[in-house]
Amino acid sequence: MTLAKHHLHVAALIPSHLSREDIVAALHDHNTCLTLQALTTRHKKLPETAPETKKDPYWYPVDLNPITTYEVTEGVTVIPGIGEWGKKYITFPSCFQDTPHGIKTRADTSGVMLRAEFRVIPGGADDGEVDGEGEGVGYADWVLVEDVEVQCAWYMMPFVRKSMEGAHRDICRKVVEKVEMLKMQEVVARSAAKGKSKVDQTTSPDKALPDLPDKITYG
Repeated sequence: MTLAKHHLHVAALIPSHLSREDIVAALHDHNTCLTLQALTTRHKKLPETAPETKKDPYWYPVDLNPITTYEVTEGVTVIPGIGEWGKKYITFPSCFQDTPHGIKTRADTSGVMLRAEFRVIPGGADDGEVDGEGEGVGYADWVLVEDVEVQCAWYMMPFVRKSMEGAHRDICRKVVEKVEMLKMQEVVARSAAKGKSKVDQTTSPDKALPDLPDKITYG
């Protein structure tokens, strides 16, 4: 059977108020990408990874960079315009490996193998610019990039390519936006805590008015 491959490269600027470490930490929390993927409806962690998957030379050495596998369910629209009736739900293993710059992932389902690597790289690097299929992202100190490769039978590729691009096109942007939102929530929480602390200090017993006598006698 003749196999076909398709590649997608996307990128998102990382704002100056976020650090490289902020984004890498978010990627190492695998729930970030699992919940932001457009087709995923649910996932759960599996106790182990298939031995044949670990042998893929795509991975960093697995003894130094362990692989975590999840059972993922996706809802794929096969007949548009009729809602749930036109969806097919598929369940498959999706593997994640933390790397110094982000994560590597691999998913296998129904004759389709997809590999995706997320990396935080310096702005201005060649990989930080998206050309061809994507959009130019300009310049920033740091850029989050995703490189996707999907492989399947040639006759399946038109459908697989469309589904893959729809699912992965905006993940980098969504990851950055999620980290921004979490940082904003942290700032609001700290501000609220400081405000409460000031209120507590002004109403503490040490700050109370002095006791007045029960009876005041005038001379």
